[in-house]
Amino acid sequence: MGKRIKDIYDKALTYENLYKAYVHSKRGKSKKIDVIEFSLNYEERLQEMLYELSSLTYTFGDYHLFYIYEPKERKILSAPFKDRIVHTWYVQNFIEPYFVKSFMYNSYACIKNKGMHSCSLKVKKALKTCSNKYINGYIIKMDIAKYFENIDRNILYEIICKKVKDKKFLWLTKNILESSKGYDNILGKGIPIGNYCSQMFANIYLNELDKYMKEKLRLKYIYRYMT
Repeated sequence: MGKRIKDIYDKALTYENLYKAYVHSKRGKSKKIDVIEFSLNYEERLQEMLYELSSLTYTFGDYHLFYIYEPKERKILSAPFKDRIVHTWYVQNFIEPYFVKSFMYNSYACIKNKGMHSCSLKVKKALKTCSNKYINGYIIKMDIAKYFENIDRNILYEIICKKVKDKKFLWLTKNILESSKGYDNILGKGIPIGNYCSQMFANIYLNELDKYMKEKLRLKYIYRYMT
């Protein structure tokens, strides 16, 4: 295991970074009531958030629960706009710079500039290579049933702790993970679909399997995509 990362929370906690997260969070949602209410006094609200995050007194609000049924039934938890800003700031300043670069190269799961089409092209190329190289080649296609709602939050937190030792960052991570515990189908398991952090948390969790397949099983052609 490499050297654990420290002293990242305070450096990232600036008004400028929160404002950047605010702008990103309201894209395409500027007509929603909670976004309008926040934006009417956004400078003061961001300053309040800055103080609460700095003093470790920030508390997350209740999620809005609803269901979608296409392509299949899914439970969606939508966070209050204020919390979505924190989620975005968290991903932009911690997950993307410190975790994404450690993901398997052939992971196309919710990663910038690595979408479904580029993944399908790489898979197609690998299939052609393998068909020319191996006489009795075969393909294994796997899917994890109800993946998001079965993620063990304690295990996920331990994985993150192995990489980062900054206590303030870990405090916020724990609070984000536990903010949806009241909606668990299974106690201690599940991260909310619809939460901006969840896509990256799901990547961090499954990256352990990616590393096992690459480093222990020595599998060469592995591709992962997540919707």
